[in-house]
Amino acid sequence: VSTQSTGVPFSLSVLLQNFFGFRMKRSTPSLSFVFVLFLSFSFIDFNAGRSFDEWKTRTIYQLLTDRFARSDTSTSPCSNIRDYCGGTFQGIKKLLPYIKGMGFDAIWISPIVENTPQGFHGYWLKNLTNINPYFGSEADLIDLIQECHRQDVWVMLDVVFNHVGITNDFSTISPFNSAYYYHDCNGCPSGCTINNYQCFTSQIEHCRLAGLPDLNHDLPEVQNIFYSWLKHVLKDYQIDGFRVDTVPYVKESFWSVYLQALGNTYTVGEVFSDINCVSTYATKYFPNLAYPLFFNLRDVFTGKADFQSWSSTMNQWIPNSFSQYEATFIDNHDNPRFLSLTNDKIAYKSALTVVLMMKGIPIIYYGTEQSYAGGGDPYNRETLWTSQYNNQTDLYTFIQAVVNFRKNVQIWNYDQQERAVDSQFYAFSRGKVLVAVTNQKNQIVRYITNHPYSEGTKVCNLFYASDCVVVKNGALPIFLNNGESKIFFPSTYPLLSVNR
Repeated sequence: VSTQSTGVPFSLSVLLQNFFGFRMKRSTPSLSFVFVLFLSFSFIDFNAGRSFDEWKTRTIYQLLTDRFARSDTSTSPCSNIRDYCGGTFQGIKKLLPYIKGMGFDAIWISPIVENTPQGFHGYWLKNLTNINPYFGSEADLIDLIQECHRQDVWVMLDVVFNHVGITNDFSTISPFNSAYYYHDCNGCPSGCTINNYQCFTSQIEHCRLAGLPDLNHDLPEVQNIFYSWLKHVLKDYQIDGFRVDTVPYVKESFWSVYLQALGNTYTVGEVFSDINCVSTYATKYFPNLAYPLFFNLRDVFTGKADFQSWSSTMNQWIPNSFSQYEATFIDNHDNPRFLSLTNDKIAYKSALTVVLMMKGIPIIYYGTEQSYAGGGDPYNRETLWTSQYNNQTDLYTFIQAVVNFRKNVQIWNYDQQERAVDSQFYAFSRGKVLVAVTNQKNQIVRYITNHPYSEGTKVCNLFYASDCVVVKNGALPIFLNNGESKIFFPSTYPLLSVNR
């Protein structure tokens, strides 16, 4: 083993330099001391991310950093929602009580890297190693994450590997500063832009999404740059999990490199596609946003589909082992908000009930609690501060009730079982909790014999303490009025219903 002038074996010296950021000098303590120090640190897990099973216990609040809260907590409207509006890391930190007040114990924040002009959303990379200055400094980011952890809130970071921001000069992009790092346009449609979004095709992996320069992930240099950056983010920022943008647009071979960097750290990918494509990525790599459920659930509660279609989708979805880790949602930043499709808040509550109570890890998009109804991008990316962070709205307290109930019964410990279905009604259970929903405004009456309760069991509705029914002659009577949803649990549970 070759040595440097320190007398410390070269390999150990390099290892210490890489891990702890200092170079050994002649004045460095003896080898025995350094070796003891090294051994003591070798037991520290520098990959701070949380595991898949740990994330099952969490409920996620998705926010756009630029749109959630300003550092000075001012509430004046944004003059141009197509550009930066002023939200920051410090703003998020100050408003954590607002998020925790609904029961959320995890947040999904925007990509943190410096972006090309008007990249308020974070998806137009300009410099991978710089923090977006509009959001704050690196110290501000670390301060936010540390405060989140002090309050038992985990942080999910949005990351982008597929592309960079639109530019005519690659030298302005760091570290991908030449055409060498990008795919050419050979074999692509006019303008180099994708027009066939079918998964696992050369076009979707090689051509440009919305004209954004497409990185070549076959290059070891590209793989190594992202590998090192991911290790840095985990170690230095203590990120708990990741949401990965535009998964199918990245060459499949890259995902093995990604998984090597993160180990068992939880990841949820964006696969904006059908159940076959989503399931393939979930089986081979990591869980994804449950887009097949999103599409179907929206159709059911906006009158475009019935519960038989939902049952069919669920029967394909639930048996898969990955379904417990998939992210359920009814709104996000890439789709018009639910309330832009219908002003029916009762239907919205029913959809939220399913999202929060079904198998998977639920994500609620910021502004849901304020009944935001923005249409397509960028109108679904409103500033939250104009709501004055009202924590007494009907949807704020509704979400609060369901999220806290979800945590109290530890719903993630129970599998999901369909109990009853017809075109107008759906019921499922998890453990001793039964959820009943409808998309009809007339009164729905059902007597369910396939339920998890014994004869004579009294079960009560989470939303109204006095709304209790008893299993009689093997049947559980359910009455739903005006499209409402109900969450039933045995009256013997040490939980309080909430009058709504």
